[in-house]
This record gives sequence, structure tokens and C-alpha cells, in this order.
Amino acid sequence: MRLIPYRFVGESLPCNLCGERARHVVGRVDRSWLPLRNVLCDVCGLVFLDPMPTSEEIARYYRSEYRERYHGSGAPRPKAILRDERGAAERMRLLAPWLKPGLRVLDVGAGTGAFVAAAARAGFNAVGIEPHQGFAAHAQRHYGAAIHATLLEDAPLEDASFDLITSSHVFEHLRDPLAAFARVHRLLVAGGIFHVAVPDISNPDRTPIARWHFGHVHGFTRRSLMMMALKAGFAPEAFDDGTPTLVLRKLDQALPWFAFPDHARDMRQFFERHTMWRHLLSATPYRKFVRRMARFRRERAALKL
Repeated sequence: MRLIPYRFVGESLPCNLCGERARHVVGRVDRSWLPLRNVLCDVCGLVFLDPMPTSEEIARYYRSEYRERYHGSGAPRPKAILRDERGAAERMRLLAPWLKPGLRVLDVGAGTGAFVAAAARAGFNAVGIEPHQGFAAHAQRHYGAAIHATLLEDAPLEDASFDLITSSHVFEHLRDPLAAFARVHRLLVAGGIFHVAVPDISNPDRTPIARWHFGHVHGFTRRSLMMMALKAGFAPEAFDDGTPTLVLRKLDQALPWFAFPDHARDMRQFFERHTMWRHLLSATPYRKFVRRMARFRRERAALKL
């Protein structure tokens, strides 16, 4: 399915973070060489699709196409389950300082349901949101996880009903991530914790063309994610200096958010330096291949294939 053109028309929108329209193109094709236009905001440095898929196009894509296109199946394969369970264990360790008895936990983008299941086993009241019908059904059937098989904005959840919300590699998929931050803010109790992680669009080890695919309608760095969190009324509790992984606390009001005025300039320079030709002439892709093959062998051994 990766070679099948995307079915969308979309529309041109202002930057979701700063609201400006000044931008320039940083990507014209996706990882499969299909036409896909990514732009960089010249004011705040957020990366996003232009045109942006409409709300209806996004909903259709995630309910019925995304997993099939990028995972090759409408239900999770053993490798995906293995990776999600390992990721869930790592997330539980990361969040250990904030995990207290009786917490009400929400996982946005629950995938296979592994994190919801891990939190429930640890004694927390845990539920998840997963829009893909096949993966949501797997989470409910395999783990007995409590899953809302819908989008975040449509989930029937009450405000101030969670102590901790977590989201791993979801916000880059959202048409309006600032609105999603606002929904998370409303769903949390006063002083509640939000853990959010996204891929780093400025990762220098990433193959340049592999940065782009239709599933990622926004591209974040740690700085752009932090600015969006500040604008939505969160303050950092902790974060990984190397990746856009933040642990945030809900505040009563938003803080001044434009914390990195040089971010757009730095991102322009990054894209100018990290071209496909320079990447191929470096040692990076070949080191990555060795690491990938080693991980592949470990996963096969774990799955006893």
C-alpha cells in the first residue's frame, strides 16, 4: 500500500503553533517518492504538511488506512506487540516518580493496548484512546484493555477526570496538535501530569527522505514541542535533552510561549545542511543498517522465529 497515492485534497492552513503563514518548502516527496509537500514555518520553526488534510480525510485515514499502509496489517503483528510491550515497560519506568496509588491514567493513541494493560496491572485505573478499529479490537481482546475506539476530540471523557495522561508518537499525526494539547489540559485535574513523546524531525541520523510521510502531518523538535506545551498551559517537569520527550505539569494559565526565537533560523540551517547526498556520503546510514540488523536478530530470537 505504500506505493498507492494518498486520497486527499486538503487545504492550506496557518501555522498551528504561531498562526503565521510565512513558510518555505523543505520536502516535496515522501519516503516512497510520492508527492508530499512539507513546509517550515518561518516564524516559529514548526514543520507541517501544506496542503493539510481536512478533518474528514484525517479521520478516514486513521480509522481504516494508516496501520495497513505503514504496518502492513489491520491487526498488530507479533513484532509490533513485542515492541509496544517493551515501550510500555520503558514508559512505566520513566513515569515512576509520578505514579501514585489510585491514579486515573489515560493513554492517547493506545496502539496495541500494551501501556494501558501495564498500567492496569500496576493497579491504576487505566483507559486508552485508539482510533484504528483493528488495533482497538486487539487491545480489548488480547489485554482486556478499556479502549475508546475513536479520535481524541470525539472520545466521551469528562473534564478533570485524569491524574496522568500519556501519549507516545501521536501528536505528530494530528491536524490540530494545539487543540489536542488544550483537550488534554481540560481532561487533567489541577496539577495533573502529561507525558508526551514525538519523533524528532531534526534528528541528524535520520535519512532525509524518510522524515516525510503522510502519517506525520506535523514535525516537531524538542523546542517546538516545548513552545506548544507552554502555549497550552503546561510547564516542564522533566524532559530528555536529546529527544522531544516531555513530562509536563498542568498550570492554571499559559506561560509566555515564544521561548526559542531563533528556532526557525536554526531549522532552516539544519535542512540546508542535511541533504540526501550528504547523508549518503556519511557513515550514518551504514551504521544504522548494522544496528537495525542487530535489532532484527534480537527480535527474531525473542519471538523464536
